[in-house]
Amino acid sequence: MRRVTLAVLVTLLGCGPNPMAPVKVMAIIPSAAGTFETQQVELKTITNLTTMQGSVVSLIGGTRVSIDSNDPLQASLTDKTDAQLYDILVKDKGGDPRGNFIDRSGVLWPGDYHTWNMVSTFYNFEKTSEYFTDIYDGKKTDEIRNLKVLYDTEAHINTVDPLTDNALYISLVKSFIIVPPKESQLIPLSFNIGVIGHEFAHRVFNERALASAAYPKYLQSWNGPGFNLIKSLDEGLADFHGFSVTCREAAGCRANFLAPSVANEDLVKARDLSKNDACLTVQLRTAFNGFSTDQWVRGVELYQYGTLWASALYQAGNKSGKMQVLQKSLINAYSDSSTMTPGLNQLISANVNTPQLVTPEEVANVLVSHVSDPDLVKALCKELSGRLQLKCSAFPCNIDGVDVMPACKYPVSRDNTCPVLAP
Repeated sequence: MRRVTLAVLVTLLGCGPNPMAPVKVMAIIPSAAGTFETQQVELKTITNLTTMQGSVVSLIGGTRVSIDSNDPLQASLTDKTDAQLYDILVKDKGGDPRGNFIDRSGVLWPGDYHTWNMVSTFYNFEKTSEYFTDIYDGKKTDEIRNLKVLYDTEAHINTVDPLTDNALYISLVKSFIIVPPKESQLIPLSFNIGVIGHEFAHRVFNERALASAAYPKYLQSWNGPGFNLIKSLDEGLADFHGFSVTCREAAGCRANFLAPSVANEDLVKARDLSKNDACLTVQLRTAFNGFSTDQWVRGVELYQYGTLWASALYQAGNKSGKMQVLQKSLINAYSDSSTMTPGLNQLISANVNTPQLVTPEEVANVLVSHVSDPDLVKALCKELSGRLQLKCSAFPCNIDGVDVMPACKYPVSRDNTCPVLAP
């Protein structure tokens, strides 16, 4: 019934309100009390409120996406253009959705569930784009504008049953995907700005660190620790930025932003960036070094290892009081053609055929090398070294005549929060 209802909304466009931006409208967002409630907001980038089109994102309703290794059309995707990939993988192209609104003294109230969802989703993407525009610090921002959000999509990602209760960024179609929620008392993921921030961060990482590749080369050929590291780093950085985006809301910064939308309390706790016991364990180290690509992407270890990076960044930003400096520094570290301070893009590209050289120490050094503030450098070196059990226990670090992490140039010792693991 949900699919039929949306199909009607997509095809029966009719007439509707289309005021000029900024538009005053009601949305469901976090409150200062920590709950989700209806609040008046402004949509600043909307160009057509009826069909939810804007300069940051435009929603497309009624689509069907299928990524299926058994599909003959998907036998080879690496040689396809972005337009060809979209045509192959988006089986039903959908169309413009329609929002239904009630005008109450100049403020537009959504008239049904889908309109509440679409307005709140649009608002969350708009606020997230503001965050990334700010931390890009004047650099090119075309890559975070004019994006597609496939709303209420029937998505099959190597599954027979369609996905539910999820929000995704899929580089193969260069689009965000919002799938239907199940009947639940929890807040749908698309209403959760931290989740939207997390997915938007995947877009940024793909554009900058992975050179906008629809199917990055490391995904095609790497196997083992190098693959596991980059895949988990992408998730950890996305969690860090997801947390950072929540700071834009009246509810304030939420390190456990998954809590309102995820019923699994153990999972929420494990992904809470503020938890002080985020430490590498022997079991996780064994999995990191020994799991194949398939084992890693299907297991919880991918997120556990990513959380170590996210927690180290969170703790370093808080302890140094330089969170905004850290946010901008990370974006600069994604891609940097300088021979003195190459970025993640350059590290990955230079080692397409030698993934064993992409190590946690090398990645940590790339991140730290893009920080100029001495206090933040010290905090990062301490946190990353302690939580990820990097080779260096004290800095500057020289092992057998090699300066292992030259960016950690100040004399500090590993943070002692995490117990040191035996070799």
